Amino acid sequence: MNDDTSKQSLDRFIDALLKNNSVVISEIYSRFFPKALRFILQNHGTRAQAKDIFQESLMYIIIGVKERNLKIDNFEAYLFTICKNMWRREIEKQKKRVIKDGLHTLEDKETNFASFMIEQERLELYHEKFSLLSDNCKEILSLFFNDVSYEDIVLELSYATINTARQRIFKCKSKLIKLIKSDSRFN
Repeated sequence: MNDDTSKQSLDRFIDALLKNNSVVISEIYSRFFPKALRFILQNHGTRAQAKDIFQESLMYIIIGVKERNLKIDNFEAYLFTICKNMWRREIEKQKKRVIKDGLHTLEDKETNFASFMIEQERLELYHEKFSLLSDNCKEILSLFFNDVSYEDIVLELSYATINTARQRIFKCKSKLIKLIKSDSRFN
């Protein structure tokens, strides 16, 4: 599929969501729901939960486009990422509820959705600013954020000492924080 065809599909899907075009929305479900369903089933979910997550993900896209002028380059990839993030968040909440009191309590869906939107916006801001860093900063922070030891970072990136790696990580983190805080969306 060339870029023009891909762009037309993207525009068509987003336009269908905004205008509640049931024909194209049905196509979205038939084309993209199976992948989300498979992921959720493989991660201890049910078909009903997958349907809820998929629906909430579409709502997130609609709200993002309407209220934040969200720009999406790849509809399928973006939708699947939202589904995965929502499902992972749901699993974490379930674990906390079970640990907390052993009972499943009903939660306010609107509050839950609003906090997911805030978390997702933060994640998008982080990824956007992370992409602006130098390749070296991206590499060292990726290792650091994935809990790679300082010793292994020194070996991986051929630094002279652990202290050198620590200083480089500190500088890169500082640069990332500065980029994030300088954005008008940071609050």
